[in-house]
Amino acid sequence: MNILYIHTHDTGRYIKPYGHNIPTPNLMELAKEGTLFRNAYCAGPTCSPSRAALVTGMVPHSAGMIGLAHRGFELNDYDKHLVNYLKKYNYQTVLCGMQHVAPDEKMIGYDQIITQDVEGGQVEKDLANAEKVAQYIKDAGKKQDKNFFLSFGMFNTHREFPESDIDPAYVIPPHPLADTKENRKDMAAFMASARVMDDCVGKVIKALKESELEDETFVIFTTDHGIAFPKMKCNLYDTGIGISLIIKYPGNKKTGEAVDALVSHIDLYPTICDLLKLEKPDWLQGNTILPLLEGKTDKIREEIFSEVTYHAAYEPMRCIRTERYKLIRFFDYHSK
Repeated sequence: MNILYIHTHDTGRYIKPYGHNIPTPNLMELAKEGTLFRNAYCAGPTCSPSRAALVTGMVPHSAGMIGLAHRGFELNDYDKHLVNYLKKYNYQTVLCGMQHVAPDEKMIGYDQIITQDVEGGQVEKDLANAEKVAQYIKDAGKKQDKNFFLSFGMFNTHREFPESDIDPAYVIPPHPLADTKENRKDMAAFMASARVMDDCVGKVIKALKESELEDETFVIFTTDHGIAFPKMKCNLYDTGIGISLIIKYPGNKKTGEAVDALVSHIDLYPTICDLLKLEKPDWLQGNTILPLLEGKTDKIREEIFSEVTYHAAYEPMRCIRTERYKLIRFFDYHSK
């Protein structure tokens, strides 16, 4: 089975499937065709630690990614990256766009990097990469000589946002921000960025359908952490660690449903192993989501954990979240 991993930057749960008036119709359609996880959380509300946790199946400090890759932080062992594990099982591993788990993308071990080098801002680059991904999928559908793991990472919805044609007079800023003219305008700009991201998702999913690989592909859509607004990204409140997660695959018994169980990004690696019937590596710290999708249980964990060590500065903090409670612990005098 192929694996299509689609991920965004700083989106949180601010897409239409989570009830927000955000122009993301393609993601709405994907949610209806797959399963929406209402209580999915990242293992760290900062860019590189969150992504590293997903692709290693370990919390950030265990994986070694306690800060941002472009500031020199690295995984302890890139052999533990999901792409290198899948390569052992003859998967073609492909990267297009954002990765953010290595200072140099060549360090990771992808077989192929197809990122488009185009002029312009994040809008032009994401749209160009979406076309590149779509073409790769169409070509794979013709030859299909080997299963692929394809990572498509978008820079949207990271700041700076593109110019928006959405009238901020009819926009509500995200809670808990004040409903002011400035905040409405800022949220309208986020919505424009989300619309670009959704267009990219639409191009890729359309190519998947047209290539006739839809029934042979496990699709993951997610983001790294909460949106880049106050009290969200870089914070351990639910607005910082709550993330979008949509899963679609052939034979899914939970198609078109929403799941309320607690799940973490670190649960995706063992889920992929179970779905592909691969032996799980011994370093995994997550729990497979497959029993939830197969209707065998309504819970796979009692709590999730998330953490920050470095972002712009040394800001050590940790949290535990259960279905009902949240504990946040700050470990340095300036953290609050």
